Amino acid sequence: MALKAASMPLGGLSAAGTGARGGGALVQPLSRSLAGPLATPQRMWQRQQQQGTRSTWAAVGSVAAFCTAGSSSAAACKEKRPKRITVYYGDLPFWRAECVRMSLFIGGVAFEDKRDQKRDELKAEGKLAFGATPVMEVDGKMLSQTQAMAAFAGRLSGLYPGDDAWLAAKVDEAINGCTDITTTIGGTMRLPADDKVKAREALIAPEGRLTMHLGGLERLISENGHPGFVVGSSITVADLAIWRLVGWVSSGVIDGIPMDYVAKTFPQIEGLCEQVDAHPKVQEWKAKYEKFYGKK
Repeated sequence: MALKAASMPLGGLSAAGTGARGGGALVQPLSRSLAGPLATPQRMWQRQQQQGTRSTWAAVGSVAAFCTAGSSSAAACKEKRPKRITVYYGDLPFWRAECVRMSLFIGGVAFEDKRDQKRDELKAEGKLAFGATPVMEVDGKMLSQTQAMAAFAGRLSGLYPGDDAWLAAKVDEAINGCTDITTTIGGTMRLPADDKVKAREALIAPEGRLTMHLGGLERLISENGHPGFVVGSSITVADLAIWRLVGWVSSGVIDGIPMDYVAKTFPQIEGLCEQVDAHPKVQEWKAKYEKFYGKK
């Protein structure tokens, strides 16, 4: 899993420098189909069959969207999509924004990828309810907080198990685990330079807090029973979040955390990252933003 080191912000903090280059790019749905269906878990289908409801898979954009008998066509599924979506964040691949952007991209959901608007401008426009980015604007209404945006984007793109409350909760659990990891590392950012490495070495010790948090993600993947995924047997927005989080943690920009720490300590997470990285649409996204991810 070769990822180019890049600096990512932590709510105003960063492991290195930050950038805000690039204007708003309208990301259009892609017509080429995925190599494999982004399937809703099999037991969801079985449950609906037992209940006697007719269900169909309908191709929406470039993703297979699951529609019940009440909306049994691709057109009906499409009608549920907002007319306009804008994602606001800097020109960086930090996981909080990247899992939202990539979910929409993989699902063929058109959105404006706004990377050049300053936080002060967004705040002055009343678009930052919690004072931080990323945020989404959906048909003129604002949405913030990573887990909420990830779930929303995942529902639109078919990368969130919206019809199964338990599986949806497990996706949310994983994303909130990523937030815990970010907060834990973020707590070291303002320490004096001489103290940062020592603090982070303590975090990655066998009994350290970062090891505990990552161990939680490791357990979720293991308990799923399908290596390489948080839930079910296909990619979800939670897998995208973990993949990018690990790309940051393992990038070498965080002094005191070795680049091979995750790979050597958490085989389930490493397997998930390899699975996500091999996805054809992920490869397309990486090629589109080669400046962050490097060449194959």
